[in-house]
Amino acid sequence: MPTKVIPVNVQIPAAATVPVVADFVAHALRVAYVHRRDIERLAADEWEVPGIYVLLTDNGSHQLYVGQAIDLRKRLLQHRGKPKLEWTRAVVIKRDTSHGFNSAEIGYLEGRVAAEVRAIPGVDVVEGKQDQDTTLPPHMLLSLDDLLSSILAALRLAGVDTYKEADEPEQKVARKSPMAKSGTIADLLDAGLLRAGATLHLSQGGKTASGTVTTSGEIIVAGVAYASPSKAAQQALGLQSSNGWTTWHVGNPKGPTLDALRDQLPAVGSGE
Repeated sequence: MPTKVIPVNVQIPAAATVPVVADFVAHALRVAYVHRRDIERLAADEWEVPGIYVLLTDNGSHQLYVGQAIDLRKRLLQHRGKPKLEWTRAVVIKRDTSHGFNSAEIGYLEGRVAAEVRAIPGVDVVEGKQDQDTTLPPHMLLSLDDLLSSILAALRLAGVDTYKEADEPEQKVARKSPMAKSGTIADLLDAGLLRAGATLHLSQGGKTASGTVTTSGEIIVAGVAYASPSKAAQQALGLQSSNGWTTWHVGNPKGPTLDALRDQLPAVGSGE
């Protein structure tokens, strides 16, 4: 399967004190990479707007801070005067559209980004939201979830190793039948057997949990998106193992399993 590429246009000023700006065109995000000493060089007419930001350290502590602000430039100046940690660089993210983000949207994104970053091995989030603002309608949450791939890519451009186990897809295992079948959640979405935004439920070992399906075929559990249904189930239940295909039920705890939906996918023939 070809690797997904996120297109980005990067503007690198010749002057070292002027922030680098990257435009993630697929999601209309503009990202500024700015040193702590150079916050004033963020243009007021462009960066005194709502958005989220990540403060990075370069002291080997692997600490970072995830935050949101109605006025990004002002908040960063406050962080410079009264730092939450000894940060040296900031990744500043806004919506590059006529209306930009609103307060509810950045509240949700702050929580999602903080949760995703906490799932990265070795990273210490000094402070960040422990929950997400979910006052927005489901279709808006889905559109915001789509932005996470570009936001994490923006952190990767800043040198953050964003790899986490949640990103690993589940291995496809052939069925023991003449017409071997396999599939992913994305396949279920493409076939119309599952809809993005659907709530999933599971119960195992006396524990219950829920998750949400994204438009890209992942399952969000506690703010972290998992490519593998089984890894999502394991994390949701706190268990060593769980076959997510058979434990996740769609819509309600008695709804069809993901495996039952996968059974409805067209069979993959052997040599035909």
